[in-house]
Amino acid sequence: MGSAKVFTVKEINNYVKSILDHDVILSNLYIKGEISNYKLHSSGHAYFTLKDNDSKMKCVMFKGSASKLKFMPEDGMAVVIQGHLSVFERDGNYQLYATGMIPEGIGALYKAYEQLKIKLEGLGYFDEANKKSLPFLPKTVGVITSGTGAAVRDIISIIRRRNNMVNIILYPVLVQGEGAAKDIARGIQYFNLKKNVDVIIAGRGGGSIEELWAFNEEETAHAIYQSEIPIVSAVGHETDYTIADFVADLRAATPSAAAELVVPDRHALLSRLNQSKYLLNDYMNKFLQEKRIKIEYISKGNAFRQIEQRIHDLMQTVDMCNKSMNYSMQQILNNNKNKLIHNLEKLDILNPASVLLRGYSYTSINGKIVTSIKQLEIGDNLEVQLKDGSATAEIKAIINK
Repeated sequence: MGSAKVFTVKEINNYVKSILDHDVILSNLYIKGEISNYKLHSSGHAYFTLKDNDSKMKCVMFKGSASKLKFMPEDGMAVVIQGHLSVFERDGNYQLYATGMIPEGIGALYKAYEQLKIKLEGLGYFDEANKKSLPFLPKTVGVITSGTGAAVRDIISIIRRRNNMVNIILYPVLVQGEGAAKDIARGIQYFNLKKNVDVIIAGRGGGSIEELWAFNEEETAHAIYQSEIPIVSAVGHETDYTIADFVADLRAATPSAAAELVVPDRHALLSRLNQSKYLLNDYMNKFLQEKRIKIEYISKGNAFRQIEQRIHDLMQTVDMCNKSMNYSMQQILNNNKNKLIHNLEKLDILNPASVLLRGYSYTSINGKIVTSIKQLEIGDNLEVQLKDGSATAEIKAIINK
């Protein structure tokens, strides 16, 4: 080899890397091809191969760039990738470091829209069985939109015009740009937590697909699907649908249309009420007239007279039973009265006081009635009870019969 310089593998890889990194063309490339062997690592980095009919190239997209993609790359998908070419020194392989990616032929946002639509439809987010009915006459309407846009002014104006008795609670949010979807989802969660509204209008005025994108994100769709309160999607576009339109319980073409769908016109309701009142009165009058005619017909018939006669017979029977019952009750009272008088007479005869009135007396000692001389001893003090008082006597002698 003589005096030729000998390089290490690392030095050569560094040299090639330096050439690639400083090449104007290779430092900012747009390359089209087909994705294969796409792997999304747990770290968030994506590794895949970009190929065409004649060649292939290793690619890596780090988490910071991969997380900003509006769609999910898939094997076989034709894409255009922006990035730069460099060498992975450890393996000595050159690869494309991707910083951006769009589907070839259609926009990235449209591809993301289609992918999310298919996914959510498979999960049942669009099923009619999951749709909730709107309240007929809400007391309070929750509005989730920009606090300064034309949409909120239109909604408030129309609700006030249709029924000024309805309350409005505004939850102002970002409706486009970074963090808009999270803001909208947070508003839906707030109303469901507070339970202070009967229905929710969520939307904004019209715009491009990029400007409306917050209503095409999965976070917004999930919040709408989880809501226990009915939600009307009111994104201002007549022909195109957002994901929010499919998930919501009802879709309105514009915020103004949403206000009209949610709040019935007060004057129209009063008119319908008056009409219903007239129809009800007319129906009741006809109903009562038919019943009067039927009753009059029945009252003139033989069947009605038989019933009337039967009622009269029963009334007469009741009178007779009442009279018989009164007589029986009087007899029972008289018999009981006579028994009471007889028992009183017996009691009067047995009453000691009655005996005293006839001139008799009774004697007691120490509170006990004396009925035998065996109860007595010489010197005992006796109490003699007479009709008008009592006297005390001392026993001087006891005489047996």
